[in-house]
Amino acid sequence: MHTIDTLFLTGSHFCPDQEEMESLEALYPQVRVTSTDMSHYSREQLQQARIIVGLPKPEDLKHATNLHWLQTPSSGVSQYVNPALYASQPILLTNARGTYGRQIADHVIGEIIAFNHNLLRYHDQMKSKLWKRYFPTKDLWESTLLIIGLGDIGTQLALRAKAHGLRVLAVKRTATEKPSYVDELGTEKDLDAFLVRADYLVLCAASTDQTEHLLDERRIALLPPGSYVFNVGRGNLLDEQALVQALQSGRIKGAGLDVTTIEPLPQDHVLWTLDNVLITPHASGLSPSDPHQVFSLFLKNLGLYLQNKPLINCVDFARTY
Repeated sequence: MHTIDTLFLTGSHFCPDQEEMESLEALYPQVRVTSTDMSHYSREQLQQARIIVGLPKPEDLKHATNLHWLQTPSSGVSQYVNPALYASQPILLTNARGTYGRQIADHVIGEIIAFNHNLLRYHDQMKSKLWKRYFPTKDLWESTLLIIGLGDIGTQLALRAKAHGLRVLAVKRTATEKPSYVDELGTEKDLDAFLVRADYLVLCAASTDQTEHLLDERRIALLPPGSYVFNVGRGNLLDEQALVQALQSGRIKGAGLDVTTIEPLPQDHVLWTLDNVLITPHASGLSPSDPHQVFSLFLKNLGLYLQNKPLINCVDFARTY
């Protein structure tokens, strides 16, 4: 039986337990796994692997001379879509789309409610044992949520928003039939008209050349005064400096940023100092179940790979997602 060398680069989103490893061995004994922490792999391990599961440094992939398939435990793969990175061709690249939508949607809804009900302010004033009440910024129900990117994350967010009684507008790359949990669906040509109606704007789109600074200074100015911006996509989806200026002026009432242009966010960055910003360290996708979802996805894909069938979540190098 031909042995297929596979390298597992483990981390917060992919860390198979003993039961999962035993199931892999029982199902596919021809797959020989080397497992190491994501930051401790060697050049020799890269050279040997035909399959890699994890997030290797893109510049190290030139050493993966036998690589045929890279399965990432992330949804965003912009750092891996340059064919010139790879020593061997062709390369199969698959992402973990579908394993993050629910927890990231919960994260966004939690942030919206936290801002709307002044929970951050209440938490701060607890430290002074201050008993002071504030009206919510607006009623959550019948407010308007605009979602940019209606993939797994955007879909899960729309479902939760409708359950809370919000009007849901959504923009996606290509026109499709409107799902029942979205009130109005458009493409980028409709974005400006949607922005002027948005109480809450959430960026969920993939990072591509076309989406860089999709929310630029001009479009930020289209948002109604007192609106909120949330980014759980990638930092380069918005013009960060333009957002800072809108937040400092108070025109944008608040922002929840799980991603930033530079990560980690530099300690001297002005965003750390703004009271109307909630920064989370690219953590919205974390979930106790997520590593197991990613392993399950990999196991399904491995079965397809061994049968020479199309893989789930195969990335189009031309579209970059």
